[in-house]
Amino acid sequence: MRKLLLTSTALVAAATIAGSAVAEVSSSISGKYIFTYGSYDSGITNTGASGDEFYNIGLINFNFTNKTDSGLEIGMHSVLEFKGTQNSDSDTHRIDEHQLKIKGGFGTIQLGSDDGIGDQLTRSASDLIGKDALNSGELTSFHPGATANWAGNQNTSNPLLDDNADLPSGDVDDEANITYILPTMGGLTAGVTYRDGGKGTSENDDITEVAAKYDFSSGDVNGSLHFGSATTDSTTVGGTSTDRQSIGIDLSMGPIRAVFAQAEGDTAATVKTEIKDYGIQYNLGNGLTLAAVQTEVDEPGGDGETLDVTTVSATYNITSGLDAYLTYHDYDYENGTSGGTDDDGSATLISIVASF
Repeated sequence: MRKLLLTSTALVAAATIAGSAVAEVSSSISGKYIFTYGSYDSGITNTGASGDEFYNIGLINFNFTNKTDSGLEIGMHSVLEFKGTQNSDSDTHRIDEHQLKIKGGFGTIQLGSDDGIGDQLTRSASDLIGKDALNSGELTSFHPGATANWAGNQNTSNPLLDDNADLPSGDVDDEANITYILPTMGGLTAGVTYRDGGKGTSENDDITEVAAKYDFSSGDVNGSLHFGSATTDSTTVGGTSTDRQSIGIDLSMGPIRAVFAQAEGDTAATVKTEIKDYGIQYNLGNGLTLAAVQTEVDEPGGDGETLDVTTVSATYNITSGLDAYLTYHDYDYENGTSGGTDDDGSATLISIVASF
């Protein structure tokens, strides 16, 4: 009888332990495929400055979530990206981002190569455009660093820092980092990100980001206030760090949404880039949305380079999971005293996006 009692007790205890460890595990796979035609009309006559192209991007998003009985949520996600153009015989592919997330009453901890808190919580009027906006990160020939437009004509030593007013270039973007997000308090969301530059003698360029968002409503108006700040240490000990800040307001009422944002950042120790953008979006119904954004970039303390971009777009939902985008950018870059090349041109982009 005693032996039977001990055995029964052990079984009950084992069952209790096993039951306490049971968690709700879920997973999902989603995908997106983007095919774009781009036509570029530069204001300069350099070879390759004008022309057109096809390009495509595919994204597969893997998500896993483990919700424990203690209320802890453990998740991970990974994004596989593949893309190519007609100028390449083979597409490129990579793991675009990946992250481990631990969420509980203490807030959320994110570990891995993903966007920092600055990207997550700051705002730009370019967000109204969506696909093929200046900050979409998907354009192959119309973005900072491209050679076929204003970006390739700048003074390479101190180029304009960015072309939209979310946290300017130099923020944490799919780099190994630690992010902590505080528990939401009312409408306030805030967090901090730290990225270590590395262990080499010239890899001391650690980045620290702090950002916050406050959601509010008043009658029929819903809105949010956004703030972000980032500091990058010098690559060498004793050097000068660089700072960047962004503020913005996002308002919506019925079918109308408007965003105003401004930012500034250190291009060099004594040179700043100032960015301001503002725009409006209108949902006409029946799947059609229109948007217009004005972007102004200035380098007052440096070579006096300026960039103005006017963007208009139309988005049409063809059917569930299938959208069409038409975006037109008209830009005017003036080199000031930088020695760059003035460029007054445009870009027209047509995209088909399928989501799964």
